[in-house]
Amino acid sequence: MRRVTIADIMRETGLSRATVDRALNGRGRVHDRTRLVVDETLRKLSSPGADPVPRPVQADIALRIGKGMMGQLRAAWAASGAKGAFHDLHMADDTSVLRTVEGLCKDASRPLVVTIKSSERITALLSAARARGKRVIAVISDLLPSARDAFVGLDDRAVGQTAAFLIGRMLGDRPTTVGVVLGSPAFRCHEDREIGFRTGLRANFPKVVISGEAQGEDSAELTRLAVARLLRDQPALGALYNVGGGNLGLVEALRATGRAQDMLVVGHEVNPVTAPLLRAGEIDFALAGDPRELLSTALALAGGGEPAKQGAERLLDFGVYTRFNLPAFQVPA
Repeated sequence: MRRVTIADIMRETGLSRATVDRALNGRGRVHDRTRLVVDETLRKLSSPGADPVPRPVQADIALRIGKGMMGQLRAAWAASGAKGAFHDLHMADDTSVLRTVEGLCKDASRPLVVTIKSSERITALLSAARARGKRVIAVISDLLPSARDAFVGLDDRAVGQTAAFLIGRMLGDRPTTVGVVLGSPAFRCHEDREIGFRTGLRANFPKVVISGEAQGEDSAELTRLAVARLLRDQPALGALYNVGGGNLGLVEALRATGRAQDMLVVGHEVNPVTAPLLRAGEIDFALAGDPRELLSTALALAGGGEPAKQGAERLLDFGVYTRFNLPAFQVPA
């Protein structure tokens, strides 16, 4: 029987060292589902016919995402055992992001996992690095095919259409106005979600009309201010769909206007920021994939464990979550 270490189980499951240790040794409280995952992983890795445990991936990661998901991916990165630099670019300006990515592109031998806005300069920089042999994996938000080897994320058109379906069905067959909270069109995921939402409403719920937009840029404060203006200009809105981050700011604007309990809200991600808002009924639905699966798939592609043909897409499953079915990945392990 092969000797399996805690680090092996961490890499396989995305769980933290403390969680794996508690599950294996009966220390503290561990959810039954988590204990089952650890036990099954231990049996799989220790069986005589098991594949050799892969070595940690040598790669760097640079993420321009919201705080909640940043925490989830940071925890998954630590649990993966990946060897490389983790760059938190939350709310970094375009110049800082470009400077960071430029520095990471100097070493063409190290794969790069990245979530950034798409622009001509970024495309040129990453395309040139790939021409020198660098492997680039875009996660969450896609880049142009010339700028990356593969994309790992969700089918964001389908995500936006799902948001339209939820809002349309919940509001019923009656004329209603709704608002959209936008992030940045330079993030391909935001653009695709908005397109999916608009086409989904137009095709299936023609009485539900988008009558206002708020530009939040994934910032809680900017989202709060933008949604407050939107509610002032459009007081009759029946629902809001937030295509990006800044959910706490959105809810704070609703609280300030007394709309936190009667506005239908659909957002994204289930993490330490959004989970309390779901529990409180201030966000009704959240559309999300598992960040641990996202990172493990990206690292497999970055490390060459899976082939990454140019233009390849790995579209992962996503769920519709409410306060009644919050997933295990809501809080980093």
